[in-house]
Amino acid sequence: MNKLTIEDLSATRELDRRQMSAVRGGLLGFWPLYPSYSVSTTNFSADQLIGQTANIANNTGNDVAFAANIHSTVNPTQNAHNTINF
Repeated sequence: MNKLTIEDLSATRELDRRQMSAVRGGLLGFWPLYPSYSVSTTNFSADQLIGQTANIANNTGNDVAFAANIHSTVNPTQNAHNTINF
């Protein structure tokens, strides 16, 4: 069970439920206060999926007889990016 301690009262006494519900005031510290009319609920759900496949075959000089100095360069690149701005 949680306890509430009020330290700045001139008298110390136990408060019953009715008296405790009448306690008003206080400071929330760093919590901002928002009027009740501006409070809204926003539900947001985002699914992101990136699927990439690369099948690279470099068949250089296959079925070539008596060949020399055959060179081949393959530089495969894939890029993907997901962004959600809400």
